[in-house]
Amino acid sequence: MLSLPKFAPTRAPAQRAPKSVKIGSLTIPNVAVGTINWGADSPQVESYERVPGARGQFYDTAERYSTSPLVGLGMGWGTTEMQFDDKIGSAIVGTKFTPTPWRKKSSDVVEAALRSCERLGVEQLDLYSIHMPDIFSKKGEELNYVYWDGLVECVERGIVKNVGVSNYGSTLLTEAHAYLKKKNVKLVSNQIHYSLLYNDKSEKTKLTGEKLNIKTFGYFGLGMGLLTGSYSKYYIMKHLKDYGLSAADGYNIGEVDATMPTRKKNGSKNGRSIFEMNDLTKYAATSNIDALVGEMVKVAVKHKKTVAQVAINYCVTKGVVPIVGVSSINQFKSNLDAGGSWRLDAEDMKRLESVEVAKFEGAGFKRSEGKFVGYGEKSWSLD
Repeated sequence: MLSLPKFAPTRAPAQRAPKSVKIGSLTIPNVAVGTINWGADSPQVESYERVPGARGQFYDTAERYSTSPLVGLGMGWGTTEMQFDDKIGSAIVGTKFTPTPWRKKSSDVVEAALRSCERLGVEQLDLYSIHMPDIFSKKGEELNYVYWDGLVECVERGIVKNVGVSNYGSTLLTEAHAYLKKKNVKLVSNQIHYSLLYNDKSEKTKLTGEKLNIKTFGYFGLGMGLLTGSYSKYYIMKHLKDYGLSAADGYNIGEVDATMPTRKKNGSKNGRSIFEMNDLTKYAATSNIDALVGEMVKVAVKHKKTVAQVAINYCVTKGVVPIVGVSSINQFKSNLDAGGSWRLDAEDMKRLESVEVAKFEGAGFKRSEGKFVGYGEKSWSLD
């Protein structure tokens, strides 16, 4: 086990900070709502809108997000977008265009944006992004510039208010920004993997975005559940002394227990595929994640939060807008509280970033530097 730095288990009050961020013409909360796992049984936007203080939330979706089993074959797209139809209210929604082998014209971007408008039940999209770089064309024949031209036309025709990209590294982000700037279109956001378990290349990309006034959205902020403590709780609770969480260290077993959820025995019930569960279980057993979660528990107790809320606020403190999936009203409320006006302090950040863990790139087909789109998997670098 790594030798971890010692900190006193103080119970300091949270810092006050802004609850919202500016992205292009939009002002949104500092934590976004992810919809990738929305299903027929999930509470939908009208339910969340009724939660006190929850109006004006930002919902991240995409044309390819779907509950259809045919999505991997390029069919059944748009079903998640359709769950917003006539129910948006005060919600702010961002959606995305998916590059495919058969989309080779800028007009394909425009047509896709119009279809997204229809499914969402709006006349104009708040934020429209390219979901990933072109990974199908041969080198030197990439369609990235074609897709950027499509974004320009969307703005010029009034179909889109703001434009963004997703899964772009520093080099491509800089190219996209320069190209769109020449067309008098501002690139306002980039969506990448950003978490305590993967923030080396992501940090470089985020800093590039900051220089260009491009806001970073971060997915996998909870490490696909690894950073909630659910994979580590059993072992930590059995070895509290090893993690400096015993009564002798100044901690109450009840408050430690409350910071982490109980992991479900049947992984299939949490929306994960068998491939993802296998990878996550293997990572949890070999990565030193327990040591990190142990330190997160101390931070959670200090701020009277949960481990998951600490993971989310880590991203917010780093200047990233985490996109966190929800499947219940309680999760939604917890995520709201994970952002808000409190921030991790310098001591917290030192504690969390001092623990060495194996880099987490994702699980199953969901990888940070590869994109499974139903036609095969091809990798690129976030450099």
